[in-house]
Amino acid sequence: MSLNTYLPGRLRNTPLPRSHGLLPLFEAVVNSIHSISEVSTDPAYGEITVEIVRANQSSFQIEDGKAKRGAPPQEPILGFKIIDNGSGFHEKNMMSFETLDSEYKAQQGCRGVGRLLWLKVFEAVSVNSCFNDADGAMKYRSFTFTTPQGIANKELTAAAAGAELKTCVHLSGFRKIYREKSSKTARTIANSLFEHCLWYFVRDGGAPRIRIKDDLELIKLEDVYDDYMFSHSKKENIAVKEQTFEITHLKLKASAAKQPFIAWCAARETLINSARILHG
Repeated sequence: MSLNTYLPGRLRNTPLPRSHGLLPLFEAVVNSIHSISEVSTDPAYGEITVEIVRANQSSFQIEDGKAKRGAPPQEPILGFKIIDNGSGFHEKNMMSFETLDSEYKAQQGCRGVGRLLWLKVFEAVSVNSCFNDADGAMKYRSFTFTTPQGIANKELTAAAAGAELKTCVHLSGFRKIYREKSSKTARTIANSLFEHCLWYFVRDGGAPRIRIKDDLELIKLEDVYDDYMFSHSKKENIAVKEQTFEITHLKLKASAAKQPFIAWCAARETLINSARILHG
């Protein structure tokens, strides 16, 4: 017996604290990492660009003809574009996307609910993807994803001559209740993204090149990694009830703006323990 899904109700029953408004962006980047791994395990191949989309620059009225002190305010963030050169939305990935709670990537720590978080925080998602189909032919797929319509405006055609692997996921319409509680600058977003994806940076083979682009500002996450690293990582194997676990230990530098913390990485995600670490 098949069961129907009512998307608005499913979203209503999907909890997400307002302070976690960037989690859908992070999940999209992790999807890109997985997509790249389908194409190549060469660390030099993969590339992910996160473009911050802001409101158009508006004119500010200066009261009494005097400029206000401090740096000029940044325009609000409307959304993000995540661009990668991974495998794209081929038939298997598309089928998984259309199946809520899919187990297609369960072995990679995925629960099949990330796209629900997209619509929890953003009003719409648009996807454009060039990929190789099962026969090796380059195809182009595009579609939109919204709460009222679900997956719509689907298009599947032959890709243009000379097209290369490229997928763009555009998260648009950043809902105000989440936007107001989220980081506002490229630097803080880059730092938070690095913390979320920490496991991919310390694993064997490392992470693809990841860039945060905010107009003319460009931040490389490998530079963030270098800034954070306090010492080289060490690996250790432990056995619990005849089950062997591999543990990677590393120390990161704490910034002045953040209390020291413990980051537990499991199932390829980072969980931050906010309890303060006491130093002897």
